[in-house]
Amino acid sequence: MDLYLNNNSLHLIPNWCKDRHRETSFLPDLRNLELNSNNIGDIGKHSLLCLPRVEVLNLDGIHIGKIRDNIFASMKMLNTVKLSNIGNLKRIESFAFNSSSLISLIMEQTYFHFDRSGFNPQTIFASTPNLEFLSLSHNYFPKDEMIVYSMFSPLVRLKKLILASTRITILPRYVFSKFKSLRVLSLDANKITAWNNGADIFQNMTSLKRLILSNNQIDTVNESSFPPNMLRSVDGIDLSNNPYTCDCNLLWFSDMLKSTPSKFLQYPFAYRCHQPSKFVGRFVMQFVESKKTCPPWNPLYTMAICISSFGIIMVTFIFVGVKCQTNIKNYICLWRVQSSRKKGYIPLPKADDFEHHAFVVYCEADRSLVHETFLVKMEREEGVKLCVHHRDFDVGESITENIDKYLERSWKVVIVKSNEFAKSEWCQWEVDVVQERRRRHGRDVVLLITLESIDSKHMTRRLRTLLDSASPIMYQRGLGEVLFWKAVTESLRKPLGNPPTSQL
Repeated sequence: MDLYLNNNSLHLIPNWCKDRHRETSFLPDLRNLELNSNNIGDIGKHSLLCLPRVEVLNLDGIHIGKIRDNIFASMKMLNTVKLSNIGNLKRIESFAFNSSSLISLIMEQTYFHFDRSGFNPQTIFASTPNLEFLSLSHNYFPKDEMIVYSMFSPLVRLKKLILASTRITILPRYVFSKFKSLRVLSLDANKITAWNNGADIFQNMTSLKRLILSNNQIDTVNESSFPPNMLRSVDGIDLSNNPYTCDCNLLWFSDMLKSTPSKFLQYPFAYRCHQPSKFVGRFVMQFVESKKTCPPWNPLYTMAICISSFGIIMVTFIFVGVKCQTNIKNYICLWRVQSSRKKGYIPLPKADDFEHHAFVVYCEADRSLVHETFLVKMEREEGVKLCVHHRDFDVGESITENIDKYLERSWKVVIVKSNEFAKSEWCQWEVDVVQERRRRHGRDVVLLITLESIDSKHMTRRLRTLLDSASPIMYQRGLGEVLFWKAVTESLRKPLGNPPTSQL
């Protein structure tokens, strides 16, 4: 049974239910319902109840502002919905097309903005698992590939997809390759230009029989545009009326046209050159004969490109190495500390064998940096307890006695090295004391922090010996500062299971 109510002045959809419980229909055997070209301004959530056997619903040309959730859900035999030429459509609710029976959805010339926030791309087709035919021509599609992917990923049974005049500018990757049952894909009259990743776009589309890319902005087609398995299986590709640039880059395509002309729809008359000026208006097939103007690729070019690329890569590595050598050294130091510790960490104050994590050796010229930066960061933020002579030495005792006492009470020694440190005779003496500590407790007892490179005129035998036997951490500000502080903190935290023994 068919019911044609089209081309009237209906403002509302009639009530199809006999009773107020909406369980009995006036038209229980209705199969085809035509409501197109009316003045219907809204489809309420109960408007399409009591239509148990309707298979085709035509709503073309109505004037609704939004499509509500679940309006088709009660129509258990519905397989085709037509919603074209809808005026004023601004919103599609998340489950508007909720219908497990729906096979065909045609929503053309609605000029709906899929590139805006009037719909949910993840749910719009999530509840139409059996959809086989979808036409969304003359709408506005998003440029974001991920939004397009979210929209179409549930439609695994799709066989025909029409996206003509949707303002698509690029072919989205990994979207169409999900449609393993797709037989027809139309992207006519968009703004698509050339692409070089055909494997990402058309891979696994072995069921595709017709691909329409006519009336776009495609200026060249090359060997990477289509995967070989798709080219073998497809029956017809329409690449007509595109502005081709007839140069050497088009030779592969022109050879393909000549060798398999039946595969390309509207060939040869709709395949013409738009560039360069001397070929404007000529058929692409005529350009095949100009192959002799394109010199063959010289293998020496490939060799030159490879050598140049290798040189650029090496120069880049050297440049990065020079610029980032401080960060590289600090990272190596951090890696050495972490790789040698496999049993976790405990803060030193929780142990009974040492009072301090480290004894800090520095010169008077670097006092401001040590007290205002190093101590603040390590003690206040990291909970590392340090010993510095300006603050912690016992009054009334000699400096040498204090140094001996607090060295024995500290687990490690931190040496803050600079040119001023190298010039100080007192600091050189402290280096000798630290070297004796290293001989008794091992090389890892000393953490050497370098503030700046030591000038050769300030380099002493003592410092040279210290540098040769220790891996310094380079002080870094800005980029790499986080790595520097992490390397220092990890170096000063004591490993479980292997604590040094106090000499007290």
